[in-house]
Amino acid sequence: MTAVKVFVEPSGHTIAPFGDAPGDVLIANRKLSDLQAEAIAALGLTRVDALEPPCLVIPDTLYCNAGSLGAFLTGAAGRNAVCVLKDSLFGGYSTPVQRYVTRIDTGWRFDKVRFVSGGDEPTADVVVDPDEKEMTIDVPEYYMGTDKIRMGFPKHPLMTLHHWCHVLWVNQVAPAVENRNRPKWHWVVWGLWALVRALSINKWKILAKMNRIGKKCDIHPTAIVEFSTIGDGVTIGAGAQVRFSTIGAGTTLMPQTLVEFSTLGEKCLVNQNCAVKFSVMYPEAISGHQLIQLSVLGRRAITTYGSNCIDMNFHQEIRVPLDGELHSVGQRTLGCAIGHRARLGTGFWIASGRVVPNDYFVVRPPHEIIYRIPEGLADQNPLAGKDGTLVPVASLYESEGE
Repeated sequence: MTAVKVFVEPSGHTIAPFGDAPGDVLIANRKLSDLQAEAIAALGLTRVDALEPPCLVIPDTLYCNAGSLGAFLTGAAGRNAVCVLKDSLFGGYSTPVQRYVTRIDTGWRFDKVRFVSGGDEPTADVVVDPDEKEMTIDVPEYYMGTDKIRMGFPKHPLMTLHHWCHVLWVNQVAPAVENRNRPKWHWVVWGLWALVRALSINKWKILAKMNRIGKKCDIHPTAIVEFSTIGDGVTIGAGAQVRFSTIGAGTTLMPQTLVEFSTLGEKCLVNQNCAVKFSVMYPEAISGHQLIQLSVLGRRAITTYGSNCIDMNFHQEIRVPLDGELHSVGQRTLGCAIGHRARLGTGFWIASGRVVPNDYFVVRPPHEIIYRIPEGLADQNPLAGKDGTLVPVASLYESEGE
C-alpha cells in the first residue's frame, strides 16, 4: 500500500435536527468514527492530526470500509487523486443531498476524499467500484411512480453523511455491507447449520434459524424473528415480528409489534400493536405510532398513538433543506426526523421530509381537546367538543343558524 498516513479532516458540520457531530452518528448501533478507525486499522495506515503529504485525506463525514479505501489508494498509486464512486444503483440512491459530491460521466466525484502526494502533477480521478448486488421489488406503477424499485447493496460503500436522510439510508445499507464482506465459507457453514436446525427447506423457517441473539433475552415462543441481530437483554412479546433488523441491548418490543428492515438502539420501546419499518430509533426512543416508516427518532424521543409522519408524496420527489436550499432526495418516499428528547402528542400529521427539532413538545390544538365536561347532558345526546367544552351536537347547528 502506497500511503501510510491518513488525515481525517474535520468538517465542522453537525447533523440536523440532532446537532450531532458526524462521528457520533450511529450506524447499526456503532459510531461512524469507530467504523472509520476500523477501516484505517485494517489497511495498516497511521492516523495523523494534520495534512502531511503524502497522505490520504478523508472527511469526518465519510462512511466507508477497508475495501473502498483500499481500492482508492491502489488506484491513486501515490499520485494526486480524488475518489469517484462508480455509476451504480447504490450511488444513485445514496448521493442526493450530499455536499462536495459532483455527478460526472463515470459516477460521482467525492471532492473531499483525496490523496495528496505533495507533488504538482495533475489530479487524477480514481473510480471505485462498490461491487453491488441488485435487489428488485415489483410495485404498482400508479402507486410509486415506477413499476420496480431497484436497490444496490455494496460490498465497498462510499457515502458522506450531511443530512438526517443519510442516517436513515446508511442504516438501511450497513447490514448488507457487513454480510457481503463475510467470507463465503461462513455463509456455507451458517446456512447448512440453519437448514439442519430448521428441519425444512422452507426459506422462512431457515431464516428463523439465521439470527444472532444475545444473552439473557426474553423472546416469547409465538414471536417471529428472522435474519436479525438481537442484543443482550432484549424482550420480544407475544406475536411480535422482527425481520432483517438490528435490535439494541435492553430494548423491549411489546406484544404484536412489527419491526422490519430497521435499526433500534439500546433500551428502546415499541408499544403494543405498533410497527417500525425501514427506520432508525436512537437509544431510549419510544414509538407509540401505529406505523413509523422511513423515519429517524432521536435519543429519548417519544411518539404517541395517533400522531403520524406522512412518508410519501404521490406527485413528485420529496425535497429537504440543506444549507438554506431545497434538495430532491431522488424518490417519492421519506418520512420524518424527530429530534433528541422531542415528544409528539396524539392526533396530528407531519408532512414528509420534515423535522421536529430537539426538545420540542408537540400537541394537537387545545380547542380540539375536551377539557370541560358539564353535568346533566345525558338527555341531550349526542355530544361533541366545542372550544374545549363538551356540548350537545344540536347546539352546534343552532349556533350556525340551522
